[in-house]
Amino acid sequence: MFADERQRMIDDGIAIAADFTGPDMDEEDELYRTALGPRGCVFLEPARGCRLHAIGYKPRVCAEVPRDPEEVAEMVDYEMLPCHKEWQWGRLPSRKTAGRR
Repeated sequence: MFADERQRMIDDGIAIAADFTGPDMDEEDELYRTALGPRGCVFLEPARGCRLHAIGYKPRVCAEVPRDPEEVAEMVDYEMLPCHKEWQWGRLPSRKTAGRR
């Protein structure tokens, strides 16, 4: 997520600095990732879904990606989708197996 989104969550008491890793630079953008807990992203709800989305703090990147199953598989392979392992509708194939039948 972008630095301003992270800071807003910290300022509003929704998160603490330890809930994030980074920053990392992606081209000209300073980005943070959510920290990981035993189930994946620290903001993952116990049953399903992201706690941030439900309370109106959905990061901009979540609205933009993933756009299709292939992008999901790619992000999983690069460990960029920490909530994926808890999705209850099943796993998508990794990028290595996507497209093979």
